Amino acid sequence: MARPATFSSPAPPSPSFAQAALAYTQVNVPAPFMTKNIDPIVFPGAFDKSHLHSFFGADGVTASTNKSAELEKSCTNADNPNDLSIYWVPTFLYTADGGKSYKPMPLSRFSAYYNLGETPAEVPFPQDLKMVAGKAEGTKPADMPAEAKIEWVCEGMANPPPPDKNGFPSKTCDTHIQTLLYFPQCVNEATLETAYKDRAHGTPNWCPAGMKSMPQLRFSIRYDARKVLPNGWDGVAPFRQACGDNIYCSHGDFINGWTPTAAKNMVATTSDKYHFAAVDGDRGRAGDKQTCTQRDADPGHGTSDYAESVKLMGKRSVEAVGWNSRSRFKI
Repeated sequence: MARPATFSSPAPPSPSFAQAALAYTQVNVPAPFMTKNIDPIVFPGAFDKSHLHSFFGADGVTASTNKSAELEKSCTNADNPNDLSIYWVPTFLYTADGGKSYKPMPLSRFSAYYNLGETPAEVPFPQDLKMVAGKAEGTKPADMPAEAKIEWVCEGMANPPPPDKNGFPSKTCDTHIQTLLYFPQCVNEATLETAYKDRAHGTPNWCPAGMKSMPQLRFSIRYDARKVLPNGWDGVAPFRQACGDNIYCSHGDFINGWTPTAAKNMVATTSDKYHFAAVDGDRGRAGDKQTCTQRDADPGHGTSDYAESVKLMGKRSVEAVGWNSRSRFKI
């Protein structure tokens, strides 16, 4: 079978390494529990600066969430009760009326994979760890961080189409549209600074001096465009992300909510190179069904409407973090 269509970030800088079949554990989420114009890492406390994001995992997140402890009383829609982390990405949108309006693309599944990586994990995810992968202000292929290995593919398609001018598949995918994104796997336990591994660092664990190796988080998200675009497309795909009309602004965010016991157990599950291993912990076993009902922890603030979020962003002034163009956001 031919390799799926790949719309990806540039190759990592040399020296590089292959991402072979590695040990992993996996957490699946069936759908986002919330879509909202907040970003507690990049724009903490703000309701008029962030584009729309889709949130997966712990529902205790608000625009001001900063600590792992703030997620402890959450209800999660992840399939592991020990994972109270919050994961989010810019909302993936489609138009069925020629760009007059945009709606969130139906999701097939969100998966968070935790891999061994290129060298063994030495430490678990620290409490209060926050990470961002990708570049939200990206507008061209060169803007995508090579280490994040961002890809947009027609999952498993034998004869995949080439990318359109925005990096999306230029013709109908027979299967799901899948996107992949890799996070840093080195951490300074004192400062919570993170970095990607590279042999060029000259250390045994391939991390910058003073950093330890931790499991590597990878997002794998599958969307089902067939549900809303039954006639498919040919040419420029009728898609956009809330961050821009292309794949180059792809990014993901993470605040660690794993219980300390489960986070420690995860290090052991990634010690084998080729097998899946479940992560259990104080709150139960991987796969235990949740009985709680998720809710928005701050329903009185923010919006889940794409058009409204664009209007709010038009009033902002946040050039300091790179958001200096309003032309990328359309209603």
